[in-house]
Amino acid sequence: MKIAILGHLLTRKDYRKLFPFGKYLPLWLMEFILNIIPDSKKFSLISHFNILDKEEGFLVGIALTSKQIMEMPKEKVRNIILKSILYAQNELGCELVMLGALTAPATGAGMWLREKPEVKLNITTGNTFTAAIAIEGAKKAMDLAGMNKDNIKMAIVGAAGVIGEAVTKYFNEKDYNLILSERELERFERLKPYLKGNNYVLTDKISDIIEADIIVTATSHPEALIVPEYLKKNAIVVDVAEPSDVVEDIEERRPDVISIDGGRVKWDRIDVKFNLGLPKNVGFACMTEGIMQALEEDKNDYIGSVDMNHLEETVKWASKWGFSIADFTCFNKLISLERFNKK
Repeated sequence: MKIAILGHLLTRKDYRKLFPFGKYLPLWLMEFILNIIPDSKKFSLISHFNILDKEEGFLVGIALTSKQIMEMPKEKVRNIILKSILYAQNELGCELVMLGALTAPATGAGMWLREKPEVKLNITTGNTFTAAIAIEGAKKAMDLAGMNKDNIKMAIVGAAGVIGEAVTKYFNEKDYNLILSERELERFERLKPYLKGNNYVLTDKISDIIEADIIVTATSHPEALIVPEYLKKNAIVVDVAEPSDVVEDIEERRPDVISIDGGRVKWDRIDVKFNLGLPKNVGFACMTEGIMQALEEDKNDYIGSVDMNHLEETVKWASKWGFSIADFTCFNKLISLERFNKK
């Protein structure tokens, strides 16, 4: 089962990866060149790779940054994504596409694409296994720090988003004391019917996470939202967002805080033949979900909200195919386990 993994540039600095002499060219010039390229040319095949000697994978890259995807007219962005997917389907012969990074929220978690009759291949957002790894990461971090759910508060930033909703459902079911954060209170309306008990608060003020001992953040915001002033002393953050929701100099400004790169998986046997900007033998959970679906030859769509039963299924897939959560890092630097012992 051939899979196309769709991705895009995270920041303007990634322009340098697209140009042979990128390190010599100013960013403004590269941005100008990419802006005048027709939409039909704003994507390209990045790599063709083998999946455990069983399936084929393709990386297809869109020449838009996270900020552009969020700020450009929605229909223009969607049109570029659609053209790239039709290329994967019709030219590369792919039967499955994984919507990487912000291509998923830009298409309504894939729902908009499913409405297009010309799109024949199956679609996955990769959000299901990402949520599973985020949950596992939060639980592992709490265990390492000796945290007990009965005497801590957990914040979930982007709680009504696709990944945040799944994480919220899991920890709400376990009766964790939750601070659920969204940019607008209206966004909680879809989530409210799934919430049980009253051991949670809803807020549209991200600064309220200062009361949390551990934070899971998974927004689709193009820039960092979480600054040192919003974090409690000795807080732990599991940052699932790409690009990151946490400011890059968090360790320098708050050495008491541990910020973990969430949604990362060990890739001992996968080589996508492209530098993803991750440590060696590490991949993204969303891409891993697509790879596992291809290996399973599962011809279903996994779009929209996360199905919690499918979440459990992806965990079983990971055990079957030998994928596990990556060692904890902060902006790709290994986190010493001794830091958790001091919490």
